[in-house]
Amino acid sequence: MLNPPPVVAMVRPTTTGPNVNVPSTWQHPIQLSQCPIQLSQSSGSNYPSLPSSSNPQAVGTWASGYSLHHAHYGSERERWVKLSYAVPPAQTISLEISAVHEGGVRRKGSHGITIGNICEGIKDIDARIDAPGLMTIALNTILPKIRTFCADFVWYDDEFVVRDGKWVDLSTHQAGQPFFLDQCLQASRKDSKTVNFKTKQFELMVVAPQTHWLEYEDWVERVAEEAATSHTTSHTTSHTTSRTTWNDAIEDTTDAPTQTHIQPTGISKRTHVRTESSRSALPPSPPRKKIAPVVVFHSPDRDDLKAALKSGGTANLNVKKVFEKQNETIHFYPIPNHPLAEILRNKDYRSFMLDTAESWVGQLMVDISHDSTIGMGGFKMAHPGWLTLTPPPVSGLGSVPRDEIVVKRPFHRVLSQAGGSTEAFKISRFPIVDELPKLFREANVLYWASSLLQLTYDFIDHRLATSCPPPFPVPRVRFVQAGLALAFVQGQAVIAAPSVKLGSKSIMPGSKPCPIRAAYLLEELIDGGDDAFVKFIHNMDADPLLDELDYGYDLAVFFAFTQHVQYVKTSGLAFISDYQGSTSLLTDPQILTDPYDIFGEGNIEVAVTMFEAQHVCNDYCEWAGLDKFHSADSVDESRDT
Repeated sequence: MLNPPPVVAMVRPTTTGPNVNVPSTWQHPIQLSQCPIQLSQSSGSNYPSLPSSSNPQAVGTWASGYSLHHAHYGSERERWVKLSYAVPPAQTISLEISAVHEGGVRRKGSHGITIGNICEGIKDIDARIDAPGLMTIALNTILPKIRTFCADFVWYDDEFVVRDGKWVDLSTHQAGQPFFLDQCLQASRKDSKTVNFKTKQFELMVVAPQTHWLEYEDWVERVAEEAATSHTTSHTTSHTTSRTTWNDAIEDTTDAPTQTHIQPTGISKRTHVRTESSRSALPPSPPRKKIAPVVVFHSPDRDDLKAALKSGGTANLNVKKVFEKQNETIHFYPIPNHPLAEILRNKDYRSFMLDTAESWVGQLMVDISHDSTIGMGGFKMAHPGWLTLTPPPVSGLGSVPRDEIVVKRPFHRVLSQAGGSTEAFKISRFPIVDELPKLFREANVLYWASSLLQLTYDFIDHRLATSCPPPFPVPRVRFVQAGLALAFVQGQAVIAAPSVKLGSKSIMPGSKPCPIRAAYLLEELIDGGDDAFVKFIHNMDADPLLDELDYGYDLAVFFAFTQHVQYVKTSGLAFISDYQGSTSLLTDPQILTDPYDIFGEGNIEVAVTMFEAQHVCNDYCEWAGLDKFHSADSVDESRDT
């Protein structure tokens, strides 16, 4: 048996590391009871807590390597973790923040007077910021500038108010709701179902109340009077005494913080005295007035002046255009908006009425020139006009002076002979006894159409509240605000026509005076002109009048859906037709009824009878849960074929 070789002891080579200086305090072991570094048990974290006022048990010998700044390690670590994981805002806005004060003479269109031309711009602000966040940014940006503007005056930060460009107080808005975001969302194109974010610049104002600013002006006047008095005194012992008195006054003011207001030395021009303040500082000098810039004088250019003199001196009045502006003294009867439930409940609401208690007196100016005609249909002609009511109503037509409107009047064509051989038609107006009933029917149709459209939106809103939202936007449109205007003549006019019936009264020739000269249907102006005016559905067909690629086709499909709702909810008695106007305002509707034509000449009874056969349900009908008409199945099959 062989024995293993003997083991020989060998020394392993050792490597030396760097020389490290070890503090002397580390040479002695530290007892855990003597170490001031403790783990925070209340917060549940594993971060060390150092001696502080809130942790008196940790007071003792400091552990080497730690300082007072390590006490904030836990909170700082959590803050930077949140910032590192936070997604930077992709939608930002910019702000223009200025300092203004209330009162005084303001420029036209402004809400306040700028303080010292203080204005700052800030960009890359999160568009979802709420009102409290905007207030914090505005106050932190402007208040230091105001203190720099006049550092000697005591400004009270809690008295400043932050308002937007429309003078809305931001403190009245709730926290957590974006303040400017909805103003940045715009449709990508006309009648689009998607919206895009477009960054904008918004205006904010830090407003000093009028009482606060009056105190500042009193302070400026008082300091100016004291400065003028000090200049008249000699630079002798009296000057030294005044300086001593000045210092004593400052010391007395400092020692008495409960003093609420410093009385001026002279008679103030204002009687406002603040009772809840602690102003106690007197500045050495008032703010200096700004030096007005030097205006450079230039002689007018000779050629420009020559052309202006020639044009201005030879100007003449276009009498024809002046005569084409027709002015009328009118009584205006606005068309109200009543829900269908109120119309059914109150018999007085069954139709539009000329109620004197709900009328206004005013002036109407109409441009009757041929070049300014807005449009001419088969029965009415539209002209531009301006309405001024006294007193102006709170809302609606005539709520502002010279309200731009559309003036409509009916007409009929009469055959005329020119030169004895050529025959042509010319425009002729109806007598007032015929014109007024025609316009009344037009106003009554608008009255009922607004009610039926409101019924449709009530059904849609109920559906939105009780079911899933549709995958497409729901358009919001309305009919134009309108009313009937009666123009009066000075004196009395005698009826020269044969016996006619106006309402329930018969008027005999020469027996009744007629102070009404003309009648007008006044409507809200639809912006955009002819390019924005579209006819969506004809009164002879229940299908959209537009093709699928035409502008406004999606809205025409929505109007077909509204007809389905109105037809079902009225049990097949009535629905709106002849939808026309813009993508937000509608005009000149027709109401189709069955079994009688009761709403005028445009009421086609057969269209109601054929509605179930002509109507084709769309996505709106399916979302609303409307039943498909059985008679429409054959129509769909024939169209697919």
